[in-house]
Amino acid sequence: MVQTIEQAIKNENKRIKIPTKIRPFDVGYRIVNKHGQALALKNGASIFSLPSLAEKAIEKEFGKNDPNFDIGKHSVEEVAIVNLSKFHSYFEEVKDE
Repeated sequence: MVQTIEQAIKNENKRIKIPTKIRPFDVGYRIVNKHGQALALKNGASIFSLPSLAEKAIEKEFGKNDPNFDIGKHSVEEVAIVNLSKFHSYFEEVKDE
């Protein structure tokens, strides 16, 4: 789906923005195939801090063995990485109030 800049700004303003310091999770990115399965590097890494890093790493890893590998056939998926200590402290603060 192609959006104009105005549509993207309008959609962005509708999102709930939670400040990073109180968020019990971080955001990561992974590459998934058309069946929704995550692609991983040989060392097991599958979640990256930026979408572009995920694309570059997966393309480099899979391109070594398969010269026909096309990263364009895969999609980037945003995932939440739960920080359990923040998660527990967040709910303890809510319970104490």
